[in-house]
Amino acid sequence: MRRVAGAHRIDYNHAMHPLSVDRDLELPLSRQVADQLSRQIRDGALQPGERLPPSRNLAQSLGIGRITVMAAYKQLQTDGYVVTRVGAGTFVAELPITTTDVATASPLALTTWGEQAVAAERDHFRPKIPAHIEYDFGFGRTFPHAFPYDIWRKLLGRYLSTDDTLLSRYGSAAGFTPLREAIAAMVARRRGVHCTPDQIVIVNGVQQAIDVIARLLIAPGDEVLVESPGYTEAYELLTVYGARLRPIPVTTQGIDVTALPQDDAAQLVFVTPTNQFPRGGTLPLPGKLRLLNWAAAHGAFILEDDYDSELHYGGDPPTALQALDQHDCVIYLGTFSKVLFPALRLAYVILPQRLVPPFLAAKRLIDRGSPTLTQAAIADFIVEGHFELHMRRLRRTYRARRSALVQALQQLTPSLTDYAQLEAGLHVMARLPDGMDEARLVQLSAENHIHIMPGAPYHLEPQPPPSVLLGFSNIGVERIEAGVREFGRIIGTLP
Repeated sequence: MRRVAGAHRIDYNHAMHPLSVDRDLELPLSRQVADQLSRQIRDGALQPGERLPPSRNLAQSLGIGRITVMAAYKQLQTDGYVVTRVGAGTFVAELPITTTDVATASPLALTTWGEQAVAAERDHFRPKIPAHIEYDFGFGRTFPHAFPYDIWRKLLGRYLSTDDTLLSRYGSAAGFTPLREAIAAMVARRRGVHCTPDQIVIVNGVQQAIDVIARLLIAPGDEVLVESPGYTEAYELLTVYGARLRPIPVTTQGIDVTALPQDDAAQLVFVTPTNQFPRGGTLPLPGKLRLLNWAAAHGAFILEDDYDSELHYGGDPPTALQALDQHDCVIYLGTFSKVLFPALRLAYVILPQRLVPPFLAAKRLIDRGSPTLTQAAIADFIVEGHFELHMRRLRRTYRARRSALVQALQQLTPSLTDYAQLEAGLHVMARLPDGMDEARLVQLSAENHIHIMPGAPYHLEPQPPPSVLLGFSNIGVERIEAGVREFGRIIGTLP
């Protein structure tokens, strides 16, 4: 039961507003009293030199202990709101100004960057998620019961209980050395990447890596080539830094390298060659070589986002683009968020040697480095073999779900056949029949408790072909067929 003890005005200070306390709040009663009195002093209700009620009287009027009021007065004295005169009482201190003396705040003046960031946030695509979801075809999220949390807690506890040195100082801006060593060995083995641990920097998610690269390489007006459809968060961040985005179309085999402009002065190319996001597909070797030659000839860097190379279900993924780079122009991005858990927010960037010093300087200024404790746990997770065991379980589970989804699409939605056949990732991007109202289909699906994603926001073209994204990480195999059947029924209601 909530109990609010009221208060009445104190006779010797008619300007003072009534105070009240709420015992159900987590805020201590003494802090509640101090906050209300300090607000009245700032607002001018209590003037300099005025005496506050004796602690005994105020305590009685509020129905609280005298020691609580004394603690409130002590806080006010510590903060400089009041002074205590022995034998005389507690008085409002002389303050330089009160809020009544201050003019109305002027309009907020943001920098160009700030204005663009606000605009990007306002325009950011946020799909409307149905209040009740019967069939969840959202994507990009791993399901929690697949992660070995017991092992993770044990690894974290190892450092919390035994390694005071690790916890008592800041880590390197480059990252925890054992983790960088483990990553170097892992990407060499799994992706063919050539690097030393000194070329690896641990970052707080891929987005931070893109942010730092944009700060270092992109000036307002510079052109950046991006895939379309592509990674919208990269679009937004690069645009905020003043880049002019030039969309390059994609095919079922990734970016269309034949569309690379030959008379271009682009500083950066953003690609997802192992599994194009979001359409799907792998850039074949001739395309990779042509892209690398183009970058070398134009003096451009290639930002290779290898966001889900561990989630290939038909065998090992192809060798990374970075492994073929002979011109020191590929910046390689990898992440743990997709395969461990999103809240981890740790990724890594493998830099050409010439970019390491400026990247580290920028990283050090931005946040001094990523959390060392988490990095240490990931390093052990990799070195002790837990990562590979976890990935085997994920690949087995996700492969079954993707197969169930594709089979259901083939049987129940024959009009949706244009999608990448690559067995990888966490979703399928399916093209809709020409002329179908994509937005209406997404809306009708939501009204029928089916969560799907529209394809239009991932394109830079003004009128892209209609498409939808169907994820399978949040829906079990046993639910997929029924969900696709209901989705197909909704498609059948549209012209």
